[in-house]
Amino acid sequence: MNWHQLIEERSYEMDQVVADVLRRDPAKLDLVVGGIEARLADPDYSVHSKDALQEWLDLIRARGLPGVLEKLADRREDAFRMRHSSPFAVIMPQDERMRILRRYEALRPRTHPAGV
Repeated sequence: MNWHQLIEERSYEMDQVVADVLRRDPAKLDLVVGGIEARLADPDYSVHSKDALQEWLDLIRARGLPGVLEKLADRREDAFRMRHSSPFAVIMPQDERMRILRRYEALRPRTHPAGV
């Protein structure tokens, strides 16, 4: 497994923690929406990043919590693409985030360069 694949797995695992947080407290989705709206309103925020955040906001508005949970559980290419611009850091428990980051970083020396 190469480092890029490990990063995707790490992002997926973090999204499963976020999904658990949202299942326990669906109102936290409002914090996510507030963060997205603040970044979209920021004239200095990158246009490319705004496009990705707008995609999350559109999903939230169209499908609500069920749509978000479905996307967080999805392993298809578009879901992995969206994970690269995840707006959920605001609700991610930092102790869980650090535990996951440490575990995957420990795997780094054993990975192969992409394409090998």
